[in-house]
Amino acid sequence: MGNTINLQGFTSPQFNSLKSAFLDIFNQLNETGAAVCVYHRGNKVAHLYANAKQMNSPDWNKNDYVPIMSCSKAFLATCIHILAARKQLDIDAPVSQYWPEFAKNSKETITIKMVLAHTAGLPCHFNGKDGDIFNWQQSIKNIQNAQSIFKPGQEIAYHALTYGHILGELVYRVSGISPSQFFYENIAEPFGIESGLAQRQGIIYRTIRDYPDFTPSKLTFFSKWLPKLPFWQCQFFRPCNKDYHPNSHAWATSSIPAVNGYSTAQGMAKLYAFLANDGQLKNQTLLPKCQVNTLKECIFSGIEKASKTHWRMAAGFMLNSPEFCSFGPNKNNFGHMGMGGSVGFSDPDNKLSFAYVTESFHRPDKHDRSICGKRMQHLIKACYECL
Repeated sequence: MGNTINLQGFTSPQFNSLKSAFLDIFNQLNETGAAVCVYHRGNKVAHLYANAKQMNSPDWNKNDYVPIMSCSKAFLATCIHILAARKQLDIDAPVSQYWPEFAKNSKETITIKMVLAHTAGLPCHFNGKDGDIFNWQQSIKNIQNAQSIFKPGQEIAYHALTYGHILGELVYRVSGISPSQFFYENIAEPFGIESGLAQRQGIIYRTIRDYPDFTPSKLTFFSKWLPKLPFWQCQFFRPCNKDYHPNSHAWATSSIPAVNGYSTAQGMAKLYAFLANDGQLKNQTLLPKCQVNTLKECIFSGIEKASKTHWRMAAGFMLNSPEFCSFGPNKNNFGHMGMGGSVGFSDPDNKLSFAYVTESFHRPDKHDRSICGKRMQHLIKACYECL
């Protein structure tokens, strides 16, 4: 690519080769701006951030937040686990125990744990219209009126958007505040974690670079015309519209907690560092060890219905599922990736956490057919070679 790369940050001597791998993704894999961070045995051992000067994007600063898409789901799951640890909800209880209207149309057997594991049978629905995703109350009504597509607890079918509204409404019903405010008050602010489920004043949010699937024509097709077909696989984008894009004003001012979170690399790595160390870091406790054990326990292992790849799901976190997205060599690793290639995960065996965020979203093509992208995998491989 021949870019002049504005590289900043540090690595400890043990993780110095991660710097070479980080430069590789700019020079060989078309990265334009990104950050990577690693914690090991309770300490931050690497934090690198850079942008390619030729791309005319502003310099990347260590505190810049970037859209992380479905990595947000792990943030929301952590909110649920905090409420569970406080005995304010039971993840084995039906959703309708806390949200009675959810039981409509025979959904009374769906448990919170099923939603966390994407086995609730409600990956999408046939209700509502394009644009509803930006209206919380209308989205909630659509879900209340929805029917399950699969028998609850029997299949993994990725709840791309419904995950956020079901669990987000539970956070609101139990705590009395929105999921983004709950995350800020109970996770981001007290633990110094540079992440969020909504934009806040005083923070720099980077935009993503142009992405082929986020053009107005494609978004209109996916949200307005494709859902007219009578197949569940065509309904995922039913509530979206041409503004369903991380750079849009509607996105920035709405609550879509399954996908519209933001983070720095060090923020996401720090959250996962807590989870890699049984819920504790530097004499602070995010979650008790027993709750961390609950959130990483395998609930369902099988073929996910949309991607047709093998997934292993815990309670809100994906267990290492190399056929879909590898989190390194250890089977016990757990975390979440996001559309475009951002990722965060914990390795409890090595007491390690890893996070990578990017402004240049990966899209599978003939050169790289993977969902997660070669850039992410190159960095993960280099990280493990440092151990």
